[in-house]
Amino acid sequence: MDFIVEQQAQFSVNQQKSDEHISRLERIVKLMVNAGRRTRGHIREMDERFEQRFAKLIDALTTLAESQRRLAESQTRTEASITHTDSRLDALIDIVRNRRNDKS
Repeated sequence: MDFIVEQQAQFSVNQQKSDEHISRLERIVKLMVNAGRRTRGHIREMDERFEQRFAKLIDALTTLAESQRRLAESQTRTEASITHTDSRLDALIDIVRNRRNDKS
């Protein structure tokens, strides 16, 4: 009978230790779940900020590309204008030379 009572007492102690251990594990799991939620929220915020920055970068690149396109068009017009001016200047030089040659 003493053996059974002793075993029951030992079982009760072991059960209490197990219950305490399980309670401690439950607290740890809750802490881990909360930490995971906070981390997911933080990552979500970082993703949103990244998306906003990326959208701004795309807008800036689009604006830059448009500016480069307009600059290239302007350069083409300037080159055409210079070519036209050069040909008119050449014609004027020819007229002046011809008049000088006629006077000599």
